[in-house]
Amino acid sequence: MMTSSHGTRFEFIFTNLVPGNIRHFTSVMGVHKAYASSKLYRELKLRGAMLHNKQLKILPLEQVYRTLYGMWNLSTDQGSLGTFIITNVRLVWFADMNEGFNISLPHLQIESV
Repeated sequence: MMTSSHGTRFEFIFTNLVPGNIRHFTSVMGVHKAYASSKLYRELKLRGAMLHNKQLKILPLEQVYRTLYGMWNLSTDQGSLGTFIITNVRLVWFADMNEGFNISLPHLQIESV
């Protein structure tokens, strides 16, 4: 397994001491599956399928704290009017005219407000 952190690379080599025992492999695959299925809790997502009929698809254990209507996204020259949703996990904004134009920003990705 290889990884890097703050410009330093690390490599880990694991050996199974019990030949024929695949329990360790099954555990690693389970952890990887859990990690891959929880990306919305950790990573910024642009233009994702996170809404249905202008309703946020709630993640497990997620709670909506506040919904603010009439919020502008000024990332383009003209801006887009939309809805801003604050949850215990993330901030979500989507355009009222095109719910496919959206962003999901996990609190873990926010350095300061």
